[in-house]
Amino acid sequence: MQVTKLSANIAPMEQSSLYDRPDLYDLMAPRDPILERFYVETACERGGRVLDLACGSGRLTIPLAQAGLEVVGADRSSVMLERAGTYARSHAVEPRFIQLDMRDFDLAGTTFDTIIVAMNSVLHLHSLDDFAGFFKSVGRHLSPNGRLVFDAFLPNIAMLNADPGKREAIGTVVHAALGTIIVEETASYDPLTQVRHVNWYWSSETEKDFWKVPLPMRCVFPQEMPLLIASGGLILIERFGDFDRRPLTAGSMRQICVCGL
Repeated sequence: MQVTKLSANIAPMEQSSLYDRPDLYDLMAPRDPILERFYVETACERGGRVLDLACGSGRLTIPLAQAGLEVVGADRSSVMLERAGTYARSHAVEPRFIQLDMRDFDLAGTTFDTIIVAMNSVLHLHSLDDFAGFFKSVGRHLSPNGRLVFDAFLPNIAMLNADPGKREAIGTVVHAALGTIIVEETASYDPLTQVRHVNWYWSSETEKDFWKVPLPMRCVFPQEMPLLIASGGLILIERFGDFDRRPLTAGSMRQICVCGL
């Protein structure tokens, strides 16, 4: 399965990125049937072509293709795309995979009925310029009645006030070669940039902190989100508080946005 590379539009990735190690990434991002069902059902409502941005190792691209949709999976990491291609072949589906930067891409006039950015991936956009480039790129690739659908965690005071010097265990996973791995994180919040700077520390039974990886994520507050979307030339059509389409409330853990032109 060939991966198309739009090299002119790809910014350098951070050194020691989480997305350099899909074998470890996939352990911390296992399949979520409720998430998959939401995105597949939403895309099937419109049919046609689907663009899965920040597709990673294809955890959503493959279920979309299995549903009979014409899918393009896109990511900035060539390593993740290689893994996605392997997974797709093992599931006997053939989505197209493209390497691109979602802040600036042009697929030569191709439009999509649904564009998806799942699993908080939109929060890798940190600056207003990042969001402007993203919304501009999405807008020129949406069909007239197309939809942009994405999810983003809902910031809360406890999260933003976390002690930056305190490690919190966030998961224990089992790697085929490395055995049991404990993952811990530290986090600090910059109120000026609204970026939460997270570091993940990976320790095996034989080596503590064999890998440390940064994971900076933008925080977008619920009153800010519609303004951010509007500033990019899109309209917020629906917003949910979870993948079961329940309303967004003060107790919601995430905001799921459905946008159009």
